[in-house]
Amino acid sequence: MKGRIIVIGASYGGIEALSLLVAQLPPAFPAPVFVVQHLGTGSTGALPRILARAGSLPVSHPQHCELIEPGRIYVAPPERHMLVHRGYVALSHGPRENRFRPAVDPLFRSAALAYGPAVVGVILTGHLDDGTAGLMAIKDQRGTTVVQDPLDAIAPSMPRSALASVAVDHRCNLAEMGALLMMLASDDPAVADPGARDELLATEVSLAEGGFTPPVWSKFEAMAIPVGINCPDCGGALFMLRDRRVIRFRCRAGHAFSAQSLRCAQSEDTENKLGTLLGAFSDEVALARLLLDAAVEHPVDLRAALHSDIQSAELRTALVSEWLRTSLGPEAYSASTGDQLRPAIDEMETTRDEGRR
Repeated sequence: MKGRIIVIGASYGGIEALSLLVAQLPPAFPAPVFVVQHLGTGSTGALPRILARAGSLPVSHPQHCELIEPGRIYVAPPERHMLVHRGYVALSHGPRENRFRPAVDPLFRSAALAYGPAVVGVILTGHLDDGTAGLMAIKDQRGTTVVQDPLDAIAPSMPRSALASVAVDHRCNLAEMGALLMMLASDDPAVADPGARDELLATEVSLAEGGFTPPVWSKFEAMAIPVGINCPDCGGALFMLRDRRVIRFRCRAGHAFSAQSLRCAQSEDTENKLGTLLGAFSDEVALARLLLDAAVEHPVDLRAALHSDIQSAELRTALVSEWLRTSLGPEAYSASTGDQLRPAIDEMETTRDEGRR
């Protein structure tokens, strides 16, 4: 296929933004359009129908290895990365990136690798920063970059991140974007060949396709450094890419994170662990009370130890419950709730230990 290709990434607020944008594209739009909209678990895949009603271009979920046709809109299906190769579309159940599948970065990277200067990358509304690294890859391969003005976006984080990290070619409101894309799609790129092969780009595209062969991972590992942090999704070791323009991480299972998405993932992981800890303390209280109720004639020292266990676990439960309620970590309580509860907890632990001797 010759001419331009358009790749678009959106997250929160994206369905409305995409509908407004698609409505501006004429029936004779000369380029294929590829769309990744972040989808929640259990998505029914209704976006093609929504966009088809909004505009005049045919819209569909592509089939794996479907040939690319101009004037069509291809929407990434639920739970599949959509990747662009020369002349055809590939679908992959590869590892999540920034905790999403489909994710924006894999589409943008694959387009940059396959079509180089012919790519027009577009970032629309969304939280966090998925798409920033992919847009940078498009820029590195001499493609054209377009970002929705953050003031025009329902969720400005994705546009702001892209603008902060990439020398963007066009920043505009959604109402102006259709005419801009029509102009860019009608203007053939000066150079159709993507130029010199970018090994990191090619390796990450292979990983997004699920190509976890030892040679592919060895190439990636040579371009990254271990950082002593575990992946919040699988617990594997994380590696940080040496490209410091946008800090990014990937584990041996392929899960990829930007700095922002990793922080959010760690926060969710901490909350889950605190919830598990809360359940363990509640179980400790329940067991001690069960033992007390099961046999009234316990020796005095054992009854004292059980009462101590109950008091200690209840205090710990109160502390963890407060951490969860306020979404703050334990370190935030070292000068407040933690200091207030610590003497009581220490006393209960001492009493419990003495009762067990």
